Amino acid sequence: MRIWKYEEKNLVKIYKEDHGEGIFLGDLDEASIRAMILEIKPNIKIDQAYTTLDYFGMLPILINKKHY
Repeated sequence: MRIWKYEEKNLVKIYKEDHGEGIFLGDLDEASIRAMILEIKPNIKIDQAYTTLDYFGMLPILINKKHY
């Protein structure tokens, strides 16, 4: 699947089509995409997240960055 990744302050969006924002990460296989999602948010429900990306073409991930 061809993947683009866009990052904001507390939001990461992963697309499977070019939406004019983000950087192109390449043509990734399912295992690589799942690993990338888990790296962004380790406690995400990975099966649900991957299915959302595959079906809707976009996966928004809200993240909490701890400030030290």
